[in-house]
Amino acid sequence: MGLSIGDVEKITGISKDRLRYYEEKKLITPVRDTDNSYREYDNEELLKLMGIQMYRSMDLGVKQIQQIQDSDTIDQICNVFKKRQQELKLQMSELQKQNNSVARGIEDCEKITKYLGHYTIKKVRAIKLIDKIDDLTSTEAGAKFSMESDEQKIILRSFVRRIEITPEGIGENTVFVAQETEDEEIECVYSIVMERMDCDPLMDEYAKCMQWVNENNIKLGRYCYIRPLLVSHLGKCTESFLEVFAPIIK
Repeated sequence: MGLSIGDVEKITGISKDRLRYYEEKKLITPVRDTDNSYREYDNEELLKLMGIQMYRSMDLGVKQIQQIQDSDTIDQICNVFKKRQQELKLQMSELQKQNNSVARGIEDCEKITKYLGHYTIKKVRAIKLIDKIDDLTSTEAGAKFSMESDEQKIILRSFVRRIEITPEGIGENTVFVAQETEDEEIECVYSIVMERMDCDPLMDEYAKCMQWVNENNIKLGRYCYIRPLLVSHLGKCTESFLEVFAPIIK
C-alpha cells in the first residue's frame, strides 16, 4: 500500500493543493486505489517529488522541470541549469544596479540634511561634460541621455548646469549631459539649495555664495556647477534639491 496525499504532505512539506497541481501538470502520476479512488504515492513518486522540490529551490518552472524529466542525458539536464544560471546572473546584475541607485539616494538625502542652506568647502568627484543640451525638454536631449550608460539613463542624475562666474555676475548658463569620473576629486565651495517651480533661487544663491567666498578669501575658478539630487513634494508642491559646487583655485 502506498502513501496517502496527507502522508506525502507531512513528509515533504508540499501542500495537498500543490501536489494536485503537480499531478495536473503530469510531473507526478500517483495511482488511484480501485476501491475508493484515493491517491497512493509509491517510492518512485516520492523520489520525483524530492527532485521537484530541489528544482523549485532553483525557481525552475513547470516547463523546465518537464524538460529535466524528459531528458535523456546529464548534459540535457545541465543545460537547463546553465540557462537558469544565466537568468539569475542577469537578475543579480539588475538588482545590483537597483541597490547602487538606492545607496546613492540615501547618500543624497544625507547630503541634503547636512548641507542644505549653507556653504562649506568640500571635495567633489570631478565631472566629465559629454554633450551640450540646448533644450532639456526636447526629444534630442532624450536621445543623448539614452546613448549613455545605465546611470546616465536616469535623467535626474544625467545632467549638470554649468554657470560662468564673471565680475559682472552670472554669465553663460549651459546644460550638459555629464558623468562623474571614477577617481578624481576637486576641492569646491559647496552647498545644497531647494528649488520650487514658482521660485528660481539662482540669483539669491549666487549673491550668498559670492558673499561667503569673499568673507573667506577664497578664489573660484571660471565656472560653478549645479546638479539635481532629489525631487520631493515636502511642501505639497514639486521641488528639487540642487547640489551647487564651484572649484577653488589655490
